[in-house]
Amino acid sequence: MTGPLRPPSRWHSPVVRQGAAALAVVAFAFVLFVTVELALTLRLRQADRPIDHPQLVALREQLAREPGSEALLREIRQDEQRLRAAFLTGQRRLQQGAWLLLVGGAVCVFAAKLARAGTGPVALPSRPLAAGPPGLHPLAARLAVGTGTASLFATALLLPFLGGTAGEAASARGVWQRFRGAGGLGISPYAKAPRELDARAGRERNLLWKTVLPLPGMSSPVVWNERVYATGASPTAREVYCLDALTGRILWRRPVSAGPESSAVPERVYHETGYAAPTPVTDGARVFALFANGDVVCFDSFGVQQWCVSVGLPDNLYGLASSPLLHQDRLLLQLDQEPGENGPRSALLALDAATGKQVWRTPREVASSWPTPVPLAGPAGTQLVTCANPFVIAYDPADGRELWRFDGLAGDGGPSPAVAEGLVLAVNVASPLVAIRPDGAGDVTRTHAAWRWDDNLPDVCSPLAADGLVWLQSTTGLTTCLDARTGEKVFEHDHGVAVYASPALAGGAVYLIGRKGKVVVFAAERSYRELATGDLGEACDSSPAFAEGRVYVRGARHLFCFAEGDS
Repeated sequence: MTGPLRPPSRWHSPVVRQGAAALAVVAFAFVLFVTVELALTLRLRQADRPIDHPQLVALREQLAREPGSEALLREIRQDEQRLRAAFLTGQRRLQQGAWLLLVGGAVCVFAAKLARAGTGPVALPSRPLAAGPPGLHPLAARLAVGTGTASLFATALLLPFLGGTAGEAASARGVWQRFRGAGGLGISPYAKAPRELDARAGRERNLLWKTVLPLPGMSSPVVWNERVYATGASPTAREVYCLDALTGRILWRRPVSAGPESSAVPERVYHETGYAAPTPVTDGARVFALFANGDVVCFDSFGVQQWCVSVGLPDNLYGLASSPLLHQDRLLLQLDQEPGENGPRSALLALDAATGKQVWRTPREVASSWPTPVPLAGPAGTQLVTCANPFVIAYDPADGRELWRFDGLAGDGGPSPAVAEGLVLAVNVASPLVAIRPDGAGDVTRTHAAWRWDDNLPDVCSPLAADGLVWLQSTTGLTTCLDARTGEKVFEHDHGVAVYASPALAGGAVYLIGRKGKVVVFAAERSYRELATGDLGEACDSSPAFAEGRVYVRGARHLFCFAEGDS
């Protein structure tokens, strides 16, 4: 028994059906071609990861037998650049191919269905239709629909892998090259970051991997694309580690081969800083690290030591804890200590990044301190802002020349400076937070203070400033939020946990990690709003590092990587 007759439609026209049939055939062939290309590209991409490509592995093994060979080093670097470029090209081809597969599959399904449309009973017009060419054969139509549907499912499976949370695409979009990231301000340039960070057994949230680091350290991790660097040390050993950002596998572990001027063991090391407190810095091709015995070392990205020099042991309570930073071809170090019989012994030091040789050394009339300098770009060029007792001083990083100074700090300096609304924020627990306009010259103490704040000040954690707000974190757990323009209090909130790690901001949220491993994430807004809590399951005094969609945290024993959706 037949159903009601359907009126004829322009979509049932033989010409339309013939065109749809031809389009289905073309789309079918296109989908098959793209599928083959994607399969070949994916196979080559997995085989040609720059980190462990057989060619580079063989060259590194040869370099281990012939240490110091400049010819081998050049060949390794050239091959790495070539392989990395090929790898990223393949990544882009995969992404483009996935979208082509999606479009081709959709067209294939639509055209095949259209070619078979109108095959049921229809109401015939008063005049017979001219005979037209046939549509798509039923078997071919089913094959086209099946192929198109399969390509849509394949694309749905492939796109998340290419999107970044579980593939190399994510690790290739992450640069957090120094303590507190670009500019030393603790602000992630990446919009995506997991909120819930929990590594406790049985309660893991967003934990992608965790790796035991062989030696302890208070230093924070740094990230450059698919590599994560960290340091560790003991009284008798100093090591640098390179890990795969995707898997957490230790790619290489290198002991420092110190020169004759190195001090094997410092006379004393404070237990809360240890032997590896400074965070390393990297430019992608090299990684630089500073240790408690005064060794400054440079390794290339393959773990080959380039040079090691000693900057000596400072006469201060906490030893060497200020982190190095790179500016152009200079490695800059703030080395502050107690004055001696003949006056101040503190200095700002610049080393040639290629050789480790001293470029300039500027004496500093300050006492012991441990902040890390912050570069500040301005109309007249870059300033290097430092904090110590009693001065905030800005230098020209090209030659170490002093640009301006502000007399306003006291006590042992720990927090690094921050920048907000064009103002330099300098603070220590024994003196007020002062907001300084950085456009002066000489002594600007009486002329360039914009505002001050003197309640619940930090003595370890560096200030965090963004979007017109400043967050101060005390070691007792109290967060104070100020207006960056006026210095007026916006809110305060007591987290009830001791904190040494400096807070950081990513994706509109502030990340705070307590000394016992508790993680609190709250909104970067003018009122306190908690977004998530978690726990590392171990102690933590290191500041987090960020990449696209990832958070890296160094605990007492492990290096953790969190990525949303990868628990």
